[in-house]
Amino acid sequence: MKLRFAMIGVIAVASVAQAVGATKPRPAPAKLAQAVNLENQRLVPLKSFEIVMTAKDKPEEIVVGKIDKPLAAGDRAQFPITGAKGCLFQARWAFDDAKDSGDVDLCNDAHIVFAD
Repeated sequence: MKLRFAMIGVIAVASVAQAVGATKPRPAPAKLAQAVNLENQRLVPLKSFEIVMTAKDKPEEIVVGKIDKPLAAGDRAQFPITGAKGCLFQARWAFDDAKDSGDVDLCNDAHIVFAD
């Protein structure tokens, strides 16, 4: 009889462990945002801003999003991301007083803020 109870205990513990393991939420897969929300908190206007993607099989870059007009100090803009694949892109921007670029991850959160 003792052997039978021991086997039942092992089966019960294994069942509980499987049930507990099944309740762990899996992280959501990274999803590319549909649009970029851009915020200029600097004191100077943002003259240009674009997001580019490098094609693996082609030497040229593909612009997947950009602002259509300068963004005044304190303003916000939103523009769509089109023809993009993946999550990592290069952003390029120019202000009246400076020009620069940097890498951005546009999966799950595409809110970019410029501040002094």
